[in-house]
This record gives sequence, structure tokens and C-alpha cells, in this order.
Amino acid sequence: MRRLELLAPARDEAAARAAILNGADAVYIGAPDFGARKAAGNSVETIERVATLAHRFHARVLATLNTLLYDDELEAAARLVRALYNAGVDALVIQDMAFLQLDLPPIALHASTQMHNFSPERVKFLEAVGFRRVVLARELSLEQLREIRRETSLELECFVHGALCVSLSGQCYLSCYLSGRSANRGECAQPCRARWSLVDSAGKVIARDKYLLSLKDLNLSRRLPALIEAGVDSFKIEGRLKDAAHVANVTRHYASLFDAYISSHPDFARASSGVVAASFVPDPERTFNRGFTEYFFAGRSTGMINADTPKSTGKRVARVMGGEGNRLTAEAIEPLHNADGLCYLADGELKGFNVNRVEGNIVYCNERVNVPPGAWLYRNRDHLFLNRVERQESAREVRVRIEIRAIDRRLLLTAIDEDGLAASTRTDERFEPATRPDMPELLCRQARKCGGTGFRCDQATYDGEPLFAPAAILNRYRRLLLQALDATRLQALSPWTRLPSSPDAPFPGPVDWRLNVTNALAGRFYRDRGVDSPPPGFEISADRSGKAVMHCRYCILFEIGACLKRASTLDFQLPLYLHNRSGRFLLEFDCSTCFTRLISP
Repeated sequence: MRRLELLAPARDEAAARAAILNGADAVYIGAPDFGARKAAGNSVETIERVATLAHRFHARVLATLNTLLYDDELEAAARLVRALYNAGVDALVIQDMAFLQLDLPPIALHASTQMHNFSPERVKFLEAVGFRRVVLARELSLEQLREIRRETSLELECFVHGALCVSLSGQCYLSCYLSGRSANRGECAQPCRARWSLVDSAGKVIARDKYLLSLKDLNLSRRLPALIEAGVDSFKIEGRLKDAAHVANVTRHYASLFDAYISSHPDFARASSGVVAASFVPDPERTFNRGFTEYFFAGRSTGMINADTPKSTGKRVARVMGGEGNRLTAEAIEPLHNADGLCYLADGELKGFNVNRVEGNIVYCNERVNVPPGAWLYRNRDHLFLNRVERQESAREVRVRIEIRAIDRRLLLTAIDEDGLAASTRTDERFEPATRPDMPELLCRQARKCGGTGFRCDQATYDGEPLFAPAAILNRYRRLLLQALDATRLQALSPWTRLPSSPDAPFPGPVDWRLNVTNALAGRFYRDRGVDSPPPGFEISADRSGKAVMHCRYCILFEIGACLKRASTLDFQLPLYLHNRSGRFLLEFDCSTCFTRLISP
């Protein structure tokens, strides 16, 4: 049976709890240091509490230590790994090869997407050096995913939802170049979400002050069956800066899709246990999104960016018919509510307001607005939906059946969970024979009351002489029984361990500064595998001019309908440049491979 893992983000303990209770099979969470989202670090104690909750459902916890390290940080990184291992973390998500050289406990290693896991050769190398899993590049098509699956037995993790980096992950240096804040060090300033102008060599402006590098968010909801059949093992939701409501919503959405798929495919199962009683109906459009794209899943297409705004637009809900002062007349697609946040595009930017009240098709705003007739309104804060998500927590429970047997006037209680694990407890007390014929039924009904324990009992059976056992006594032994089963489940969770590494696996190349070597141990790793002189990474390089600070599969020219491979004539002169107040960068188009590079001055 193939097990499928839904992997959700955790900015903090609240988001981790939201993910787990809404059906995640695993969560990834930032540690106090060395995570690629520096603003989303958590203490080891917090991560230990998350692991305790997750492991109850046989869900996993991955710690993200996926930044590049400097030499003076190596020992601190090793100490942190030991602490995380002792806290119950199941695997590390890493980028820096120095981790393979450090003296670490036998914790499983996952290769971050920042290692540019784009080709079968790259993935096979990572398998050879001891990684358990690779997080694949977001830019891969379905056919490329299939090709990688044919070439490796490693676990494959694939992004299915959330924000997209316009550059290949791990190969974006624009933030570091402009501000010293390195994306590979968890400090990205997101210059891709800024306005840029596109000009040609003669100074002609092709696009002015547009968000030309700001991709929409990934959404592969309808592609899950194809990804499953292609051999993906783990399906990853991006969002380690998102709040608990967003994480709950998107996790529940994908968990529901997986459950529906598995219900009609008996050869598949979820990677963790438990059923979810959700407190809301999920809808990814009702929490943070920039609009959606399937990126390169089915090949290259237009519509990958929202050139008008990098912000969350939410869900389209109404069309404006007219307005005056703080009132709008709107034709609603779905009901609007008091305290909603609405936004609209006007004058090249996203503007917004809050709803004070709604009366029929009249919307009373919290301020004077000037929305042009015909404009679409989007709801980027759905007040009722968020209240539903935040006020009532979803419940996740492991299914059990309880067997009660009467032996020598005592009761033996046994609980068997959905994974086939069992625990038993026997009463110390002896009981008198029951005078009521329905006493076994009453005891079974009482045994099924598992509320608040993390277990759900839909079936209880009684065997043997009917005995009279007071409800309070049976409740006490049921609690002891489920505590014993909880301990059994924790002991039965098999640890992930680090796979053996081949010391002579040759690095497949290419070799340049994009190896991201920023410490001596990473340099030694590559020298041991045939790289004579690993170049220093961008962060420690003295020479930053003339380098590709972005390497993108997304192409601005294709997006605007001016593909160099298709156009018979051009109304601009090459080369082209992107510029804004931060700087001016040459665009280099490699049409043989359909990649674009942004070159520093």
C-alpha cells in the first residue's frame, strides 16, 4: 500500500496545531536559527510540544535548517540539531552540504528545494550521498516529475500550493546584491514583489512600473491525481509566514481532496492516522492568495503573474454599479457581510476598505471611496469565514474499537486502533452480576464516550457474564486504557533515520559559484566528490558584477506575447533591461533552454 503525505507549514505552534488538527500528515517548522524564513523561528521547547501532538497521530515534524552556514556557525548548528533530535524531530530540511560533514545524530536528511533539485542527475547524486527525500524544484512539469521518479527510489516531495519564487530556489541573489539580505540566509527582501520597468537598448519603455516578476500563487488542487500517479510521495503547502487560519483552511482543503481520492483507490492510504471533524468548509480563495497559477505543470503558459499587485486579492465577490461618498451599489456574486475587507484595482494599484454594513445591494464603507462603475470587488478578509475557522477548532481523532470481557467478575478492557495497535487494562474491582439485561449495552455505550481524548470509538463489544459496573468506575478505566494506547502508539512510531552516504559519488556538475559554498566543510564535501576548487558562494564573494542574480524559467517576453522563438518581427531592440530605483539589470534570454537570467551591472 502506498502512503501519501500532506505536508503543511507551521509559522508557530498555533499554525502547527491548526495544520495537524485539520489533517496534515506532517508539518515543517523553523527552529530558533538557520531557517530560510528568519521571521518564523521557534524554540526547541515549542517544537517538542508540536512533535508530541503530531506523533499522537503518527504525523511527522520536519525542522527547516535550510540556510547557508558560515564557518563560525557550524558548531552552533550541530548543537541545535542534537537538541532537535532529542525533542523528537523526525527529519531536517537542509541546503548546506556542511551538515553531511558534521558529527550529528542519525536524523533523516531532506534536500531543500533551495538545492535546485531540477534534474534526474541531481536527484540521483543526492540519493547517493545520504538524503532520504528531495524537495523538487517548483518549475518542473508533470513529465519532468515522471522522469525523475523513473530514475530514483528517493522520496519525492512536490509543492502543490502557495507562493512561488520567480527564480530557481537557491539561485536568487538579487536581494543579497541590492541590500545584503540573502535569501539563502533567510533574509530575502523580496525585490521580485517590487515594481519594475522593462526597457530596450534604445530606451523604449515596453512596460512601466509593473510587478513584472511577481508570480501568482501555485494551486495544483485539480492536479493531485496526476501527481499521485506520477509517483510523488509528499505534497507540500508553502506558507511558513502564514497565520493559523490560512494554514487550517488550505490544509483542510487538500486533506479533503486526498481523502476523496483514497476512498476510491484502496491501494493508497494517508501517511498518518485519524479522522477530522472540521469546523468549517475550506476554500483557498477565502484566505491569502495573489490569484492562482499551475505554473509549469502542463508546460509554459501566460498569466503566471499579476502585474497590477503583489498583494492578496482574495475572492472576487461583486461588481460595482455605482457609488457616492461612503456608499457603493454592487451586484454581489455571493453575500457580503459586515466587517468584510474588500479591495479593487484602480489607477494601477490595489485599494481597499472595510464594510460597515450591507443593506440589500448597498454597501456602506468605513471611508469615502471612489470605485469606478464596472470594477470588480474582491474580498481579501472574509469576516464570517475567519470567525468560523478561528472560534471553533477542528477535532482530529484516531479511530478505535473497545472490547470488554467479563472474567472472574472483573472487566478486561482492550482498545484496538485503526493501525492495529492495541492496549489493555483490567479492573482491580470485582463486580456483582447485573440485574438488568441491557447492562452490557449500557457499558458499551459508556465505553464509547471518548470525547477530548484524541480517540473516537464507534464500536464497543461486551463478552461474558453481564456485570454491574458503575459509570464512574468504567470511565476511570477507559481513561487509563486510552492513555495506555496513546503510549503504545508513540512507542510504535518507527523513527526515520539517515541513509548511508557513498563517499565517492562524483558530483554531476556544473561547477560554479552557484554551488553556494560559504564554509570550509561544504568546500570539503565537494572536493571529496571530485570538485577541485569549489568557488566561494555569492554571499562571501568579493566579485558580484556580471553575475546571474536570478535564473528563471518564467519568461517576461513570453508573458507579454513577445517570445523570441515565435515572433517574426520585434518592435524593440535587444538587449532588454529591468530597472527601478534599486538598479538596472540586463535580461539575458537563453532560448535554447527557455531560461531567463537577470545579470548584475
